[in-house]
Amino acid sequence: MKKIVLMIVFFVVSSASYADYREIFYVSDTNIIDYHDRPEGYVFSANAYKIKSANLKIQSNNNIQQINIDGKYSDIIMMGKDNTIIRTPIPGLGLRISWIADNQSNNNLLKYFPFNRTCISPCQLQDEVIVEFIKIGTIQTGTIRRGTELATVNLSQNVNNPEYMKIILNEDIILRSRTCILLDTEKYIDVGTFTADELKSIRYSPKYVDFELMLKCEQNSSVGLSYIGTPVNNGLKNNGTSEGVSILLKDETNNPIKISLTPSINNYVNVLANENKPVKLKTAVNVDDRRNVKSGTIEGNLFILLEIK
Repeated sequence: MKKIVLMIVFFVVSSASYADYREIFYVSDTNIIDYHDRPEGYVFSANAYKIKSANLKIQSNNNIQQINIDGKYSDIIMMGKDNTIIRTPIPGLGLRISWIADNQSNNNLLKYFPFNRTCISPCQLQDEVIVEFIKIGTIQTGTIRRGTELATVNLSQNVNNPEYMKIILNEDIILRSRTCILLDTEKYIDVGTFTADELKSIRYSPKYVDFELMLKCEQNSSVGLSYIGTPVNNGLKNNGTSEGVSILLKDETNNPIKISLTPSINNYVNVLANENKPVKLKTAVNVDDRRNVKSGTIEGNLFILLEIK
């Protein structure tokens, strides 16, 4: 998932003491990767950012006059318990901004956008803004484009320029579905050729053949592998024409692979983004019933299901 940057541009004008100034601060390190299976209301990130400028005081010509501070989201549709969260262009992803604007606000509920506050000139503004990304429903893939305006703060009552703050997204936020694939969509392994007498012999023991599958993911992932097939004893059912035999599977550490008809994770594999990760396995022919071994083909159908953790 790509990190994103929010650009917040400040314009402060007081009618008497201060000149225009502009400030940019960056909201970064907002990683929204593991949004799958998170509950509604889950906060993906809640980062506090300092307003760097020392000029955080606004005043009118009359130092006892009230100044209104009006904070609005750009999206008029709000949600959450106190209507403090806005939806984003990515379905299921919400955003909330908090700013305890001035030292005269005692009500904690007033810290969230949208708000309308009043302070007595001169107003000393606080220097901390918090931006949160929140799950508000089933998240779908999508993009919030660079340049999207998120919120504004306006002033009123005897100030030359009513626009004080504008919060603008300065980088795309892109949510993609997590993807992992096995590069070997069809894999054929030759387990050898045996006579019926060899398989019936008491001296027969399974001779394992090594093989590997390549696993690739678009992102760093822990991938669970389920081996789907028809189990027979400790192996996989033979779908060929021979009788009395089955197929064994082990991992590279010689632990038996669990085969089942329904998904059941056997093991997890850690995969780096765009890495071709080998999944090393071993297979062999197993004799289930020596007395009923009959010649023919040995074939096993196995499907591997991936689950991204």
